[in-house]
Amino acid sequence: MESLVKDAGSGSRDTMGRIRRVFIESLHVNLREEDFSYETKLDEAAGMDSVAVLEFVAAIEKEFGITFEPEMLTIKVVRDLKELAAYVDQRTARRSHASASPSGHGPAEVDPA
Repeated sequence: MESLVKDAGSGSRDTMGRIRRVFIESLHVNLREEDFSYETKLDEAAGMDSVAVLEFVAAIEKEFGITFEPEMLTIKVVRDLKELAAYVDQRTARRSHASASPSGHGPAEVDPA
């Protein structure tokens, strides 16, 4: 199955670790980060209904200061830690690049949260 994340590999280990922490904290699951690997599908680690997915996505947006593109709000992206981390890394890099424009007035993502 093809990845939805452009140039997807896996995100940085730091990003994956932060996502695991946000996952545990936002969904109040009885897991420790070391209880599941970077290979574990997040929806298999803890049952996720649509409300839980939205809470998790909102927590990720807040943690990383990003906004998910609507087309990326799929279970395929949200459940796969590596793909999710790659997407978050891309969004944060894009945000950092936009805010570092020479004029300071370059295109920047506005995060309403």
